[in-house]
Amino acid sequence: MIKGALFDIDDTLFSHKIHAVPKLTVKLLHKLKDKGIKIGICTSRTVVEINTVPKEILDMIDCKIMCTGAVTFVDDKYYKSYPIKKEFVKKYIDFFEENNIYYHFTDINGDLYFSGDPSLVNEGKTLRLAKDKVMFKHYEEEEITNLFYFHVTEEQQEYINSIDKDVNLSIWGDCGCICPSYVDKGFGVLKFCQMFSLTTDEVIACGDGGNDGLMLDMAGIGVATNDAKEETKKVADYVCQKSIEDGGLYQAFLDLNIVEEDKKDIKMFFFDCDNTLFDHSCDEVPESTYLALEKLKENGYKVCLNTSRSHEECFNIPQRLLDIMDCIVLLNGSHVIKDGKDILTPMNHDNAVKYIGFLDKHNTTYRYITGEGKGFLNCNDQEKSDLFYRLYYMRPPVKKYEGEEIIQILYYATGDTQQELIDMIVDEGHSYISIGGEIAAQGLTKGMAMYKVGELYGFKPEQLCAVGDGANDLQMIAMAGQSIVMGNGSQELKNIGDFVTDHISNDGVYKGLKHFNFI
Repeated sequence: MIKGALFDIDDTLFSHKIHAVPKLTVKLLHKLKDKGIKIGICTSRTVVEINTVPKEILDMIDCKIMCTGAVTFVDDKYYKSYPIKKEFVKKYIDFFEENNIYYHFTDINGDLYFSGDPSLVNEGKTLRLAKDKVMFKHYEEEEITNLFYFHVTEEQQEYINSIDKDVNLSIWGDCGCICPSYVDKGFGVLKFCQMFSLTTDEVIACGDGGNDGLMLDMAGIGVATNDAKEETKKVADYVCQKSIEDGGLYQAFLDLNIVEEDKKDIKMFFFDCDNTLFDHSCDEVPESTYLALEKLKENGYKVCLNTSRSHEECFNIPQRLLDIMDCIVLLNGSHVIKDGKDILTPMNHDNAVKYIGFLDKHNTTYRYITGEGKGFLNCNDQEKSDLFYRLYYMRPPVKKYEGEEIIQILYYATGDTQQELIDMIVDEGHSYISIGGEIAAQGLTKGMAMYKVGELYGFKPEQLCAVGDGANDLQMIAMAGQSIVMGNGSQELKNIGDFVTDHISNDGVYKGLKHFNFI
């Protein structure tokens, strides 16, 4: 039985790709705490480099093992540190000084010192995680736990290797870190076990780097991230199939039956269309997606298509898909089709005229939908016309706006022009897309449309599940009682979703619904 979980920090717990701890990893940590499992970190970071980890995460950590195992804190109280033998430190430092090699060291109090050009630290090229907590001086025979050196030649590295054959030496390119001979991340596992009276078999350890291999091998269960070093993967009991940003660690702990997924009373599903249900790489809906939707219906759930497309732009959506839907939301909610009836919500006319006037003034291409559900491009923009054909197999007719009632505007502008337009919007809803934005009546976004349609069926917000991939799905994903983000989705969406499934072309919808046992 697992009673403790030990994590490396960098690119295991903390993603340097998104500069945060992924939401699903945070969810995992909360689940571990709820089960009474002790949580530890085992990192090569020094004491002063630890505070760049968000406080929310640090507050959940029961034990911090730093400096590759040389320093231990429990409940933020210093426990013990293990220094390098002074006789060897002196040899290393003398060599560094003689050869103008920059180095930094950590004393047994956790203070961090850098011997070199201070501007390298101030500019963030070195010790960037320490954030102004670095002091500058040469070694003065302090007791130290770590000695890190920078930018040595192969010949210099060979000499460093020869100084103490028993020392624990980790090498990153032309840099390296020296620790006491018996101190490594495997030693960190033993310290973690000692702190909480655990056996190694009761610990699961997670890491990605070459120096994490000993930790994974020592623990009862070793988990390697999907982009871990090959030597680390070889000693792991489990290798994540998904990246940490896509919830790889969370999925690992689910697969290993250490935590369980939440059970929610979901009644209705809202699906984005493009690259969620409809795969543009092959211009079809995957057969596994049809199977998943049909099983949902068999199991008594309601399903709704929630798309920014207009009715005319649904030209290439297979009728088989449309026939499955209980309700269809178009234009992010400006046009709803329920029980064969059309519900259209126009924009404030004066505001629509103002926005269109601004777009015309700035020679911006836009597509507008009239109160009759007809769509037009405002100008003969071949690139945008080709885009519509590529996506929907149709081209909107070209016609300048003539004062008609408007239910939605899709515009193609970014940067300052987009921001100036957004600043004008007071009573309407706005959604971003990758190359512009969408404007509709007040409160009409995919998220609000989901709520309103759910209410029509008598369902509460917490009973709604959203599935999407793009920027204009953001509110829908954030507002749903439960949410599934496609593996091909944007990172922004993955950062807030409850689960990240596989790519659309790899049965993503089916796997996402299966994950929660909806099918």
